Amino acid sequence: MPTSSSGRRRTLIAATAAMVAAVLPALPAAAEPAVAKAVPPPAASPCGPMDITFVIDDTGSMGAAIANIKTGINSIISDVATLSGGDYKLGLVSFKDNVRVLNDLAAGNQVAVTAAVNALAAGGGGNTPEASDEALNTAINNLPALGRPQVGDFNGTWRSNATKMIVLVTDAPPGGFDDVHAPVDVTNAHQRALEAQNRIKINSVYVPTGGVSAPIVSIMQDYATTTGGVYTLAAANGSNTATTIQQSLRNCRRTDVFIRDHGADTGVEPHGLNPIWTSPDITVCPTAAPCAGANPVVGSTSYIHVRLNNPGPNGSGTGTGNLKLYYTAQGGAAVWPTHWTHINTAFNVSVPAGATSVVVPWAGVPGPGHFCLLARWESATDPMTFAEGPNTLTNTRNNNNIAWRNVDSVKVTPGQPTTRPFTLANPNPRALTNLVFTAPEGPFTGKVTIDLGRELAARFKANGGKLEGVRQVDETRFEIVDGKQARFVGLVIDPKERFETKLEFTATEQTRAVLRVNQTDEKNEDLGGVEFRLTTG
Repeated sequence: MPTSSSGRRRTLIAATAAMVAAVLPALPAAAEPAVAKAVPPPAASPCGPMDITFVIDDTGSMGAAIANIKTGINSIISDVATLSGGDYKLGLVSFKDNVRVLNDLAAGNQVAVTAAVNALAAGGGGNTPEASDEALNTAINNLPALGRPQVGDFNGTWRSNATKMIVLVTDAPPGGFDDVHAPVDVTNAHQRALEAQNRIKINSVYVPTGGVSAPIVSIMQDYATTTGGVYTLAAANGSNTATTIQQSLRNCRRTDVFIRDHGADTGVEPHGLNPIWTSPDITVCPTAAPCAGANPVVGSTSYIHVRLNNPGPNGSGTGTGNLKLYYTAQGGAAVWPTHWTHINTAFNVSVPAGATSVVVPWAGVPGPGHFCLLARWESATDPMTFAEGPNTLTNTRNNNNIAWRNVDSVKVTPGQPTTRPFTLANPNPRALTNLVFTAPEGPFTGKVTIDLGRELAARFKANGGKLEGVRQVDETRFEIVDGKQARFVGLVIDPKERFETKLEFTATEQTRAVLRVNQTDEKNEDLGGVEFRLTTG
């Protein structure tokens, strides 16, 4: 008898819990010795790739807590290696009334971070407020030192495929750079949490060296609850600060919201379903009410409807994140993020189990009104599973957080030509690309031509390009003569270049057809394309 989906989820959760218990035994009561241990990564990691920046208050009152962190830093990093399967980046920022970037966020710097932690010297600080809010600002927003009371630039890249965490350790309220705690500092602290929300978890560790302060607790809890992190109250004497940090780093609970690439997509990536640039979970409508799908209307406010599905195969539980929509010129092989323009973002969307429809308005749709759309789900608990590169199709195929829809509804009148643009690009180093025409539901009853333009047509000829099911009409125009499949083999396009071609459809009678136009690389791997849905009207 087949296992139910809920049964499979319970089995997966139980298996994951057992794996975490196996690789992470209970923390020892005694501190680990200060000698680094080589810990081989497990076959499967509970958290996947991790990017972690430690933001530590090194004022005089933090002396005991810092001493405990020094004692436990090797054990902390060993845990990170286990949690991430050895795929991690570390950063270290300290603060008093100013900010110091001691280690930029980077891979392979565990020795340098360990040395920097061991070199921390608690001292100074003056009045109680410290620049914790500005230290967070540095790490969250990758701020340089120029123009700030800051030593060192924070240039590290937070990876989209990593669980991202900041571990903040302090005993003081935020005071910016002016050493005064005021209501504006509470506002600024919350703003830091909002900037990190659905991107970076803030695990806040409060060391109450002067006794527990309710206002500080409130601020530290806000950092954690707003970002999906963990708030922890450490011992007043700092004796368990290192183990508290370790426990907070285990907060790598993963959710898994996905957007389908194809009707048969279950969220498992990568998959072999094609085409993956016609997502059924993205439609454009003239109003906020659901519809079968339409082209965006130039100058209007159109509405992009996106269906979010939960759970996928990589996690469970209610997902919270930001849904971002982008557009590019209608065509194939768009380079990420160079060729994509942000449309709008739905912030802090909650996605319980099942399907959730999110409507994102698109105000002032630009001309010509024929676009490719890209939806991206960004969540601190649901990172990309594959590091993104310039190839949009590769990113889409490997990440169920991304979906691509390139569909154009074309109304044709028998005997009257109708034109549409198709933009060619190339996400790969200088290499050949092919242009392929297929009709999955039968040939279009009429004529289809494409004008490559002078530059691209001349390159195609000079390179000895090959035509299959295509005949040349004049210097730049070509007619598709094989209604089932036709190809241009050997178009030369650099990654920085884009060429807009012009497709012309002329129906000879009443028709309903689908024509897919897509680019492939030299190995015939799909690079993206457009599905033209042709109907007479």
